[in-house]
Amino acid sequence: MKKWVCTVCGYVHEGEQPPEKCPTCGVPAEKFKEMAGEREWAAEHVVGVAQGVSEDILADLRANFEGECSEVGMYLAMARVAHREGYPEIGLYWEKAAYEEAEHAA
Repeated sequence: MKKWVCTVCGYVHEGEQPPEKCPTCGVPAEKFKEMAGEREWAAEHVVGVAQGVSEDILADLRANFEGECSEVGMYLAMARVAHREGYPEIGLYWEKAAYEEAEHAA
Protein backbone atom coordinates (compact mmCIF):
# COMPACT_ATOMS: atom_id res chain seq x y z
CA MET A 1 0.00 0.00 0.00
CA LYS A 2 1.32 3.44 -0.93
CA LYS A 3 1.54 6.48 1.31
CA TRP A 4 0.61 9.92 -0.01
CA VAL A 5 1.63 13.16 1.73
CA CYS A 6 -0.23 16.46 1.41
CA THR A 7 2.34 19.10 0.46
CA VAL A 8 0.28 21.81 2.17
CA CYS A 9 -0.44 20.43 5.65
CA GLY A 10 1.56 17.17 5.86
CA TYR A 11 -1.45 14.83 6.18
CA VAL A 12 -0.50 11.22 5.29
CA HIS A 13 -2.99 9.06 3.38
CA GLU A 14 -2.58 5.32 2.84
CA GLY A 15 -4.00 3.83 -0.36
CA GLU A 16 -3.29 3.08 -3.99
CA GLN A 17 -4.37 6.60 -5.06
CA PRO A 18 -4.34 9.93 -3.22
CA PRO A 19 -7.69 11.10 -1.86
CA GLU A 20 -9.81 13.40 -4.03
CA LYS A 21 -9.20 16.16 -1.52
CA CYS A 22 -7.24 16.44 1.71
CA PRO A 23 -9.49 15.80 4.72
CA THR A 24 -7.43 18.22 6.81
CA CYS A 25 -6.90 21.28 4.60
CA GLY A 26 -9.15 20.55 1.59
CA VAL A 27 -6.61 20.86 -1.25
CA PRO A 28 -7.16 18.67 -4.36
CA ALA A 29 -5.39 15.38 -5.11
CA GLU A 30 -2.78 17.12 -7.30
CA LYS A 31 -1.17 18.53 -4.14
CA PHE A 32 -0.32 15.02 -2.83
CA LYS A 33 3.08 13.44 -3.41
CA GLU A 34 3.88 9.77 -3.05
CA MET A 35 6.08 9.09 -0.02
CA ALA A 36 9.21 7.20 -0.98
CA GLY A 37 10.86 5.25 1.82
CA GLU A 38 10.61 6.15 5.47
CA ARG A 39 9.91 9.54 7.01
CA GLU A 40 12.86 11.70 7.92
CA TRP A 41 12.80 14.16 10.79
CA ALA A 42 13.59 17.76 9.98
CA ALA A 43 15.70 18.17 13.14
CA GLU A 44 17.87 15.82 15.15
CA HIS A 45 17.84 15.84 18.92
CA VAL A 46 21.12 14.15 19.68
CA VAL A 47 24.22 15.21 21.55
CA GLY A 48 27.10 15.97 19.22
CA VAL A 49 24.99 16.99 16.24
CA ALA A 50 27.28 20.01 15.69
CA GLN A 51 30.07 17.92 14.16
CA GLY A 52 31.94 19.79 11.44
CA VAL A 53 30.86 23.28 12.57
CA SER A 54 33.53 25.97 12.34
CA GLU A 55 35.61 26.54 15.45
CA ASP A 56 34.58 30.18 15.92
CA ILE A 57 30.91 29.18 16.17
CA LEU A 58 31.75 26.48 18.73
CA ALA A 59 33.81 28.99 20.73
CA ASP A 60 30.88 31.42 20.78
CA LEU A 61 28.50 28.64 21.88
CA ARG A 62 30.88 27.60 24.67
CA ALA A 63 31.21 31.20 25.85
CA ASN A 64 27.43 31.60 25.90
CA PHE A 65 27.02 28.33 27.83
CA GLU A 66 29.65 29.31 30.39
CA GLY A 67 28.02 32.72 30.82
CA GLU A 68 24.61 31.20 31.48
CA CYS A 69 26.09 28.70 33.95
CA SER A 70 27.96 31.40 35.87
CA GLU A 71 24.74 33.42 36.09
CA VAL A 72 23.03 30.40 37.69
CA GLY A 73 25.63 30.32 40.45
CA MET A 74 25.48 34.08 40.94
CA TYR A 75 21.67 34.11 41.21
CA LEU A 76 21.65 31.18 43.64
CA ALA A 77 24.18 33.00 45.82
CA MET A 78 22.01 36.12 45.74
CA ALA A 79 18.97 34.01 46.69
CA ARG A 80 20.84 32.49 49.63
CA VAL A 81 21.83 35.92 50.93
CA ALA A 82 18.28 37.22 50.56
CA HIS A 83 16.88 34.26 52.51
CA ARG A 84 19.51 34.69 55.26
CA GLU A 85 18.73 38.39 55.59
CA GLY A 86 15.00 37.76 55.94
CA TYR A 87 13.72 38.52 52.45
CA PRO A 88 12.09 35.25 51.34
CA GLU A 89 10.20 36.80 48.41
CA ILE A 90 13.40 38.23 46.96
CA GLY A 91 15.17 34.93 47.57
CA LEU A 92 12.46 33.07 45.68
CA TYR A 93 12.75 35.56 42.83
CA TRP A 94 16.49 34.94 42.50
CA GLU A 95 15.93 31.18 42.65
CA LYS A 96 13.46 31.50 39.78
CA ALA A 97 15.94 33.64 37.85
CA ALA A 98 18.62 30.97 38.39
CA TYR A 99 16.25 28.30 37.08
CA GLU A 100 15.55 30.41 33.98
CA GLU A 101 19.27 30.82 33.31
CA ALA A 102 19.75 27.06 33.70
CA GLU A 103 17.04 26.58 31.08
CA HIS A 104 18.93 28.93 28.76
CA ALA A 105 22.11 26.91 29.26
CA ALA A 106 20.28 23.66 28.55
